[in-house]
Amino acid sequence: MTEYNFDEIIDRTGHHSAKWGAVDEGCLPMWVADMDFRSPPAAIKAMIERAEHGVFGYTLDPPKLKDVIVERMRVLYNWEIKPEDVMFSPGMVLALGAACSGFGAPGDTVLIQTPVYGSFFKAVRANRKFTGNINMEYVSDSAHSFHYENDYDEFEMVARDPRTSIHLQCNPQNPAGFIYSRAELERIGEICLRHGLLILADEIHSDLILEGKHIPIATLSDEIAQNTLTMIAPSKTFNLAGMACSVLIAQNKEIRETMAAALQSISAHVNIMGYEAAYGAYSGGEEWLRQLLLYLKDNRDFAIKFIREQIPQVKTTIPQSTYLLWLDMRDLPIEGDVTAFCTERAGVAPTGGTFFGSAGEGFVRLNFGCPRSVLEEGLQRLKIAVDSLALKV
Repeated sequence: MTEYNFDEIIDRTGHHSAKWGAVDEGCLPMWVADMDFRSPPAAIKAMIERAEHGVFGYTLDPPKLKDVIVERMRVLYNWEIKPEDVMFSPGMVLALGAACSGFGAPGDTVLIQTPVYGSFFKAVRANRKFTGNINMEYVSDSAHSFHYENDYDEFEMVARDPRTSIHLQCNPQNPAGFIYSRAELERIGEICLRHGLLILADEIHSDLILEGKHIPIATLSDEIAQNTLTMIAPSKTFNLAGMACSVLIAQNKEIRETMAAALQSISAHVNIMGYEAAYGAYSGGEEWLRQLLLYLKDNRDFAIKFIREQIPQVKTTIPQSTYLLWLDMRDLPIEGDVTAFCTERAGVAPTGGTFFGSAGEGFVRLNFGCPRSVLEEGLQRLKIAVDSLALKV
């Protein structure tokens, strides 16, 4: 069995990396959901073999990729889908925009629970719709950690509005990292069915489960399946974001046709290497993923322990999934923006909390998908900066 070295430091500064290129030299980028690990050998091998063919013309959706996705859904979730239920998009953000264009009408409301992935807001507003934001309830677990709970009364109120036509759901949740329970999904699914809301399910982090089990909302019932467009991708799972290949699953023919038309209207096609990388990862990357998840869980536990012991003024979520830690920094005596404090005073660049909506004010999202030594360095820098605040008070 191959052992993968996730401790290896890989220099990404000379390769047009968005993650590393967006920060000043000397600052540690711990923001965008992009890991600092080499992708699975199976994905790299698939791309090399395709490159050696030497002809790169227009490309059709590969049946072999659809087949491996169908089998993956069966094995992981006992979810029986067909190859014709599977479509592809050059990226999740593009798919979100196309869906918000293709479904509903201008002026409609899209129900969103916040804090949530910032591109939800952009996709909605860019397509002349309005966001019906519901702030989830912040619940303290202890002096050091917190979680969120759904406000179903608010959810129902927004859902029953006749102008609301879509629910954009994020599960596993970004930025908080929790996994929706079956009971929560059933209640959300029932409300959406009763009020005629299409469910657009962003499940892009569903392979990155650190503990617990992910349940695709479309697996709950035939009725919910017929009312859901599910979005997944190898990008977050196998660190292939630059290959721009996302997977869309819809068991309802009308939903598939509407989404296909929305993608076609903007000539959205996956490139050859995106297809090959996805197939290589899905067909040969499972052992790499298994070892990655062990490493990420250890990184998560290391980060939480460090923050509790060394920066106790900062509260964290305890993510069940993803490689993203949501930090509540509102108790710190920071003058001005907390993200600027992290970047300028600590030399660590997280994602600013307001990217996830107004409910993220005073929070930041920290990416721990990196070698342990980099994570430790980032946390040490943050501790030194926070300690300097205490000295000023």
